[in-house]
Amino acid sequence: MNVHWLQAYRPGSGLPGAFYTDPEVFAEEQRLIFRNSWFFAGHSVELTHSGDYMTFTAGGVPVVVVRDRDGRLHAHHNVCRHRGSIICTGEKGRSARLVCPYHSWTYAHDGRLIGAPIMGEDFDKTIHGLKKVCVEEVDGLVFVNLADTPSPFHELRDHLSPILKSQGMARAKVALIRDYELDVNWKIVVENNRECYHCEANHHGYVSVQYDTENDNPDLQDEIAERLGECRLRWEKAGLDVARVNTSSNNTAEWFRANRTPVRKGMVTESPDGQVVCRVLMAGFTDADMGTARANTNINFWCHANSDYAHTVRITPVSPTKTIVRGYWLVDENAVEGRDYDPEAIAAFHHQVMSEDWEICRRQWIGVTSPGFEPGPYSPTKEANVDRYVRWYVNQMTAT
Repeated sequence: MNVHWLQAYRPGSGLPGAFYTDPEVFAEEQRLIFRNSWFFAGHSVELTHSGDYMTFTAGGVPVVVVRDRDGRLHAHHNVCRHRGSIICTGEKGRSARLVCPYHSWTYAHDGRLIGAPIMGEDFDKTIHGLKKVCVEEVDGLVFVNLADTPSPFHELRDHLSPILKSQGMARAKVALIRDYELDVNWKIVVENNRECYHCEANHHGYVSVQYDTENDNPDLQDEIAERLGECRLRWEKAGLDVARVNTSSNNTAEWFRANRTPVRKGMVTESPDGQVVCRVLMAGFTDADMGTARANTNINFWCHANSDYAHTVRITPVSPTKTIVRGYWLVDENAVEGRDYDPEAIAAFHHQVMSEDWEICRRQWIGVTSPGFEPGPYSPTKEANVDRYVRWYVNQMTAT
């Protein structure tokens, strides 16, 4: 990668424009970050039965995740060991075997080659199985890692699970999936998600429900302290982990974070009016006022899980100038569409917030791709998480 660009970066300020546009930088990101980190793939409830599979691209690499008859997940490069054809061509499906559509080479769910027509008596199927990809589940979330020697997954599991396990995403169902195709670099999306400096001016609906912009407002300190104290006591009695109950969005680990935050007084969930949008609460909750369990990774994931629904995001970089953001909305497995919830009502709050963010990102994209762009300094209080993210990113890109 062009060393001059790295030399132009100044800690405490944003990245130079070339980091958002240059194909060489993008290729290095795919290699050093997306093929070497735990990538959020989707939800366990998308793979409930034997033979259920889903396909996606991680780090520019086609991957398939499939559940076997014993309930275990397997992930493989979605590439036939014969002539390199994609094997599973649909985004989702169910199949007793994974069969290449080109020459019908056939693989078991665990990747073993079990059928290769007309290859001769001396052909050894045992050495031509699918190439494996590491896969893990945590509280209904599926992550994959393409590295030969992945970083320990327990670090992520141990940090996220105390916050997310009580949300019931492992036994939920998907109410809605919506893809957003953005003509911007993926880092623009992530950086925007890492701060609420922009929230008061751009996210009136979000600000009306959450306390993010009020942590330094002296007029609300007593209300926030009272709300936090009351919620901690009530949530602890309900069996929730309250060690990370706060109204902060600060990082709680190096490249991932999780906390539980109360919504504003008088409200119970993230919705346009702060009231439930699904009559059946998740995870057996009997109290709708359980706050928002929030989590994210620096790679491609964030989550806002409420008492009545959960919202997650998967970011997939396609090119230096194109990013696909997939939004998921989940509800309790016993909730009935049309009776207990309307998918559009479930999605309304975060769809509005994200649509506002996409407009912000498009405006920023025009600026950072302009020859007049010069990155300015971050606010030490309002943009500390963006600064942490960018420092982490630079460390990944300079790793040897």
